[in-house]
Amino acid sequence: MKSWRRSRPFWGGLFIVAAGLELLSIPLALDALSVVLVFGSVGASYLIALIMVIAGVLVWLQPGQRVFLGLIAVLLSMASFVYSNLGGFLIGMILGLLGGMLAVAWTPASRPANRVDTLTARSALTATERSVSGAKAAGWATAAALGGHCRRLMPGRRACVGTDNPSVDARPVVKLREPAG
Repeated sequence: MKSWRRSRPFWGGLFIVAAGLELLSIPLALDALSVVLVFGSVGASYLIALIMVIAGVLVWLQPGQRVFLGLIAVLLSMASFVYSNLGGFLIGMILGLLGGMLAVAWTPASRPANRVDTLTARSALTATERSVSGAKAAGWATAAALGGHCRRLMPGRRACVGTDNPSVDARPVVKLREPAG
């Protein structure tokens, strides 16, 4: 039972079914309730409640259709506010909204390892370090290909390509005159 429950959006379907049953119970108990707010026709509230129950059961039976059925549950929950006594006194509406959102957000547990959404923090950090070190190596390789000449890093400081010692190759750097004006 546990593996079946984990292989489909169980809690989303359960909340959708509970919302449908709660919305269905209010029109059936009209004689028992002395205070009932009626905004829509009773037929529309029956229809909304039955479709919610069917959508909840279908979320369990067809997990591949979870996004469509979850959106149907969310839309019907919002419609129940108008047609079913303020959404079953807000309880049915909130249950339906929660169940629909859970059904839409659910993803299968077994995902291929090469998918983008299965990145871990460690693998993202490793990939970032590789790209940064590759960029540094490419920068030094490009500078070395220019012939090993010194390049100006900051005003008054020189560094030669391929070494970390700024005193190597102390040839004077020709300073160009700045244009006047």
